[in-house]
Formats: sequence, C-alpha cells, structure tokens
Amino acid sequence: MTINKRISTFRQERCDRCGLCFHQCPVLSLPINESKTEIQRLIEGSGSKHVLYKCNTCFSCNIYCPQQANPYQLILENWNRIYKKRGAPPLYRFVCPTEEPNIWQLLNLFLPNQEKKWINKWVTHTPKANEQILLIGNYTHLFPFIIGDSKLLKHYTPVSRIDQWEGGAYLYQGGYLDIVQQIASRCDSDFKKWGVKKVATLLDAVYYIFSEIHPEEMLVNHSQEFINFNELMLEEIKNGNITLPKKLNLDITVHDNCYSKALGGAYWDTPREILLKCGCNLKEMRHNKGDSLCCGFGAGASWFKNISIPFDIISEGTKKFNEAEVTGANALVTYCSGCLYLLWATKELLGYKIDLYHIIEIVRMAMGETIPYPEAHQTRAWDIIAIITYQLMVSTIQKNFFIKKITYEQNLNTFWPKRYLILRIIRILFKISLVRQIYSKMFVILMRLLKSR
Repeated sequence: MTINKRISTFRQERCDRCGLCFHQCPVLSLPINESKTEIQRLIEGSGSKHVLYKCNTCFSCNIYCPQQANPYQLILENWNRIYKKRGAPPLYRFVCPTEEPNIWQLLNLFLPNQEKKWINKWVTHTPKANEQILLIGNYTHLFPFIIGDSKLLKHYTPVSRIDQWEGGAYLYQGGYLDIVQQIASRCDSDFKKWGVKKVATLLDAVYYIFSEIHPEEMLVNHSQEFINFNELMLEEIKNGNITLPKKLNLDITVHDNCYSKALGGAYWDTPREILLKCGCNLKEMRHNKGDSLCCGFGAGASWFKNISIPFDIISEGTKKFNEAEVTGANALVTYCSGCLYLLWATKELLGYKIDLYHIIEIVRMAMGETIPYPEAHQTRAWDIIAIITYQLMVSTIQKNFFIKKITYEQNLNTFWPKRYLILRIIRILFKISLVRQIYSKMFVILMRLLKSR
C-alpha cells in the first residue's frame, strides 16, 4: 500500500494568534490572553495547559476563527504527535475493530437473532457495480433496529465493513491522522473492487471524511460520488417517493453533531427541514449549530487518564441533556448514530426523562411505521454500559497501545465472540432494577470526584 505524505490544513500563515478560537469555544472559554498563549504553544509544539486536555473535538473553533486558519487541525496534529509517542489509551481498544475484544464483537453476545441477521447481511454483502449502496456505518451496528426493517431501504443496498472505521471519521476526530490515511487508501481499494459509482452515507461524518478529508488532507481521491442520506431522504419526501401521512405534532430539539459544523454548517438545515415535514415543532437549545455542544464522545479524545474516559464522556453528555430539557421539548433528536449510543447511555445512567430519537426513527413514525421505542433503546443502552464497564475493568491491567492493523482477520471477526463470562454476569446483574439504580449512583459520585480534580 503506497501512502503519500499528508497535508496539514492548518493555515499558519493566516493565523494572527488573536485567540478568538479558544476564547469563544463553548467548552474551553479561555481568557483571551491565555487563549493567545495556547495557540502559540500548539504552533511551537511545546505542549498545552488546557486545549489538548479539555478539547471536545467539536470543530467550533474553525467557525470562530476570523482568518479561516483551521485551528482544530492544529489540535489534531498535536494529538497525532502525542499518539506516536505514548500510544492510545487501553480503553480505546473497544472502538478498534482490529483489537480483541471490541464493542461490536462483545455486543454480539446480546443481540437478538433478527438484528444479527441484518448486520450479517450488511457486512458480508459484496456490492455490484449497478447497486445504489448505503454505507450503514459502524455505530448503526449498535442500533440496527432503527432502520433494519424500514421501507426507507427499499431502493438502497445496505452495506457495511466494520473495519472501514467509518472511513476513519472517529479516529480523525481524536488525532490519529496517520492511521486515517491508511484507512482512506484501504477504503479506496474497497470501492474500486466493488465498482460502484455512487455511495450514500448515513452519517454526516462519513460523507465529510470521504468527500473532503480523504482527498484534501490524506491525498486519497475517490472516483465515486458521495451522497448524504439526509439529503436523499429530503429529496424523496419532496418528490413524493417517501410519504409522511402521520403528522407527529411533537415538540423536539435538535442535537447537531460535531461533524455537522464542517463546511461552515452545510448539514444543519436539511435535518431540520425533514423534522418540520414530519410535523415536529422545533425548539432550539442555547448551544446549537455552530455553538452546539458535543454528545460527550469528544471528551475521550483529550484523555488524560484512561480511568477517567467514560466519566468525562458522560459528564459532557449531561450538558446536552440539561440544555435540551430547559427548552421544554418532548424529545431530543440526533442525526448521528455515534452520538445516539452515548446519549442513550447518559440518559439511562443519569435518569433524564426527555425522549431521545434518531432522525430516521422520526421519519419512520411519520411514515406510519412501528418502531420498538423505547424498550429496544433502553435494553441496548445497558448492553453498552455493561460492555464499557467490563472494558474499563480490563483496561486497568493493560498498557497503552498502537493501532498496527486496520483490517481484521476473518477468523477473529466480530461475529465470533468468546465466552466472556464476567461480562455476561455484569449484564445479568444490570437486568435488576435495584442494581442499575445503585450502579448509576456510584457512577455519578465517581464522575463528580474525577471532575473536581
């Protein structure tokens, strides 16, 4: 595999060290002079007192920069250097499909047979040149019931390769830039092998990675045309191919994911227009669109100690729910599957009452389809909480690691989990309401203790 030199899109010649990027950041909110100092430190590669340990990877700094210097890229470059020196935290193994165990492998211990059938079909199908494929994405694997039996898939062939790593989207967000370049080349090889001309993506992040990051930064130019599935849904709604006979009259607030801020917010309007056509009433949160807060995932990228990662993630997620509930909306809606699983974990652990949907579920309800809400989500949230708990326990005896393989071995793939007896016991205990309540209280106490340090 030939890998060209990457291109950094931080424009140092444009950066005047004004400090507005980190001063206006909804998470950092640094005093202007400290923000200027941080920018200089990052440019020099001399470390950081705040940004590299508190950044939530939400892209907002790029929007705030008056010179369009792309300061977020500067953060990623610094994280990439740190990764080369110290490796990734042990807990990060669970989102690496080439490491054992990983979240997809472990979840197969708990998936119902129907969901396993959907996923198996998505993963094993080899696309033909004339097919209109829809890349389902790694994180939709965790909630296949949001789309698995929907008529929305009538004209598309769902396809997924877990070791496409969402095109490298979540690795990119954490600064693993060299690995993302390798994944870009591998994905390009997959697309050429398939011979497809158009590729629809379920996630904004994946669309942006394939259409912008791969060619502009990783120097991997795909010949395919990439299409955002939200854009496709809106077009099909407008031309009558998707009918919405049931007006929901639901007060909703929208979670804008971090990647939605790329391209100056090109992704914000489409999901809102879809939701309005479904009969929803929109109530915006204080932080929305360019100022939107992260679901929590990004807090894991700026890890300081492995043990604190899940607590940092959930702590940031609470900010989202607090803002959502203040709006008076009945439901919080996300158009990102990656955000969905972490937000549901936060909702269950902290006991938030506001409903939580993926935009596809809203469209399906407006279409008149029945969805397994909320039971399927609640069950899956505790599946994932059990896996994270188990992985955190295991990671305490592991060392930092480097991602050496980007393709998993077929005989060690996600469909052949081992027994994992301790994980099974944890999940059985979580079926008991009292155990869940005690665990949630302990989690909150630890979260506050770690946050206070």
